Amino acid sequence: MIAPPDVPVPLPVDDRILVLRAEIGLGPARRRQRGIEAAHGNVIALLDDDDEWYPTKLQRQLAAVGAGAGDHWITSSCMAVMGPGTRRRTWPRRLIEPGESIADYLFRFTGFTSGGAVLQTSTLCFPVELVRTVPWCADDDAPHEEPDWLIRVQRAIPRVQVIQLADVLSTYDVSGLSVSRSSIDRTDEYIAWGLNRLSMESPRVRGDYLCTSPVSAAVFARSLSGVWRSLWSSLRHGKPGPFALTYAVLSAVRIVLHRPRAPIR
Repeated sequence: MIAPPDVPVPLPVDDRILVLRAEIGLGPARRRQRGIEAAHGNVIALLDDDDEWYPTKLQRQLAAVGAGAGDHWITSSCMAVMGPGTRRRTWPRRLIEPGESIADYLFRFTGFTSGGAVLQTSTLCFPVELVRTVPWCADDDAPHEEPDWLIRVQRAIPRVQVIQLADVLSTYDVSGLSVSRSSIDRTDEYIAWGLNRLSMESPRVRGDYLCTSPVSAAVFARSLSGVWRSLWSSLRHGKPGPFALTYAVLSAVRIVLHRPRAPIR
């Protein structure tokens, strides 16, 4: 477990639990990497502090791994998404197919609602040897921490199995603020991530990503210029599909409609 300096952590008495203190300013990717490096077991399972596992999560995931998978597997599952408010739904609505490109699964836009394709951090479970071969942390505080690692693993080890259970085995709390929902305009960081990490993917995947994820960051920052930069990058560096293009245009309209109006004098 990674905790801030000098913050008491109420935990049961168990010699197997190790609390690591992270210095101020250390980003979430490097915190997870530190935890992975300190682990003594054979399997890593991640859990963010505002999420929860169901009691049988790990048992069900490990039972789903085939006998011949060795150290080349990653398991995930569906989750109950909590918030905002009392809202509750199940993500993802579509599971990844065996051998399917992770980038294609996550970033090819096939509808207007969130949660269609998800491999969320607190659902992931994998062998420690896999993450020692492909370290979790590439660039601290870069966008898309878990997709970044998953894509790098699939490229480095094409035979890796991604096993996603249809069972709901965890809860995911989206009621609080995340980095992607910051009022700071990080649009250009998201664009740069897509141009760099998705340069080997199809023009459709790259175009759809640039029309959606950076646009979402721009919307939360209320940056109309960020939406236009994302749309321009998408058309220049990819071939976005109709759903992604429509999403970007509607996002621009959304920002315009919600801009505060000057008082009438």
